[in-house]
Amino acid sequence: MNPLLAQIEQQDTLETIRENPTIQATKRVYKALGKDPARFRPSSDSLWRRAAKGQGLYQVNALVDLNNAVSLLTHLPFGSYDLDKVTAPLRLTVGQADQTYPGIGKKAIDLNHLMVLADSVGPFGSPTSDSTRAMITETTQHALIVGYGFAQSTGQQAVIQQEVATMVTQYLMDAKIVQQWIV
Repeated sequence: MNPLLAQIEQQDTLETIRENPTIQATKRVYKALGKDPARFRPSSDSLWRRAAKGQGLYQVNALVDLNNAVSLLTHLPFGSYDLDKVTAPLRLTVGQADQTYPGIGKKAIDLNHLMVLADSVGPFGSPTSDSTRAMITETTQHALIVGYGFAQSTGQQAVIQQEVATMVTQYLMDAKIVQQWIV
């Protein structure tokens, strides 16, 4: 992670982030849903900005680091969720008025007009910030990794999916890929 952060700090600026077509595509989806992407940034935008400013990233564990590295490399929002803390069925939906959840390291996240992952209990993840309810911890045994891609072709999505699978098996001890989907 450190060489990647150093490379971004040396090469990237806030202007290159703003002009990135992947970041722009994500922000267009936010606008289409009625969410202000300047006020509620995609996580990939926020991570990349921190790295470009030399502010570093919090290191929690190997899975969270992998999640952040993949997001920085692809410029896509990624979320990793503890599957033992959510209840099927899972669905991708849009947050409703007055819907919130406690975000990781943040106060309540306003989910109104924001794309969210939800289970039978309610929302637990989004391309902006994930909830504390389903967050990855040192005790996580079963995880779901989600890339929120908005302008990639099916072929590009398949390449990203394969890269994530390769990184999971390479960097996470004893990890197995059980299932993969492109939705």
